[in-house]
Amino acid sequence: MDNPFEDSPQKQARILAKAKELWEADGKPVCGPAAYKEQASDLIGMECNPDAGQIPVKSPVPIGPNGQPVEPTWLEENLGNPGGSMNELDDKQEVPFATRQQEEKYFKDNE
Repeated sequence: MDNPFEDSPQKQARILAKAKELWEADGKPVCGPAAYKEQASDLIGMECNPDAGQIPVKSPVPIGPNGQPVEPTWLEENLGNPGGSMNELDDKQEVPFATRQQEEKYFKDNE
């Protein structure tokens, strides 16, 4: 497997040949093969690294038991009553964690 970031004369020759092939396949428009160089570079990169993109990536957010991402609870912190106690329901905690530190500790402990 070639390094996709390495620029060698052989790779440049393959890219130019592929650009010319694509240009001819399009009926040799006035723009010339240089206009096809970026597309040819992408295609050669795919040929050199056919397994690229096959490596699984760990999700940046926690995944719940049903496979859906779990949003951070701090997103909900400002949804309570900002005006103070109007009745007994206003004093209840509306998010499952009291602080972000408690949330982070919980997710670290349950990884």
